[in-house]
Amino acid sequence: MKKQKKADLLPYSPAWEKYFEKEKAGLAKLLKSNLSQIHHIGSTAITSIHAKPTLDILVEVHTLDGITAFKDEFERAGLISKDYFDVDERLYFVRFSPDGTSHLSQIHIFEKTSKYIKDYLDFRDYLNAEPEVAIEYEKMKIALNQQDQGSFDLYEAGKNEFIKTVLKNITLRNGEESFR
Repeated sequence: MKKQKKADLLPYSPAWEKYFEKEKAGLAKLLKSNLSQIHHIGSTAITSIHAKPTLDILVEVHTLDGITAFKDEFERAGLISKDYFDVDERLYFVRFSPDGTSHLSQIHIFEKTSKYIKDYLDFRDYLNAEPEVAIEYEKMKIALNQQDQGSFDLYEAGKNEFIKTVLKNITLRNGEESFR
């Protein structure tokens, strides 16, 4: 197995919210009237825990039709389209650091009717409302990050399993369905 770079986990920083606002403004200019809403998601949106300093941004659009036709505009804005097939119904763009080695932001674009949006927002909101669960999530991420393999794939798999468990508990409590 190829050894991969470990994810650096840093304490919450108010700078992440400022960077989100900057990215939000740029995305609004790109998407114009197709834009519905933009949300700060992921660990950098959870104020009580350490996070990998990569902003995850969920963008709701009226339609995905035509966005790929504007791929050049996204690239001119510094966003690179990536094929990432863990979630269907999504376009995924990345902004790399100036040295090109790490992600500064990850843009997840869904049609506003996507069944996945609720899961992303529910997970973020639940961890912000339940600090004990957020700390469990942080401890799990730290433990995964410290494993000898330093495998990003194992880190992501562990995170995803935790997220699925939390979403299952939320949906059981609320009598709803989760799609992640």
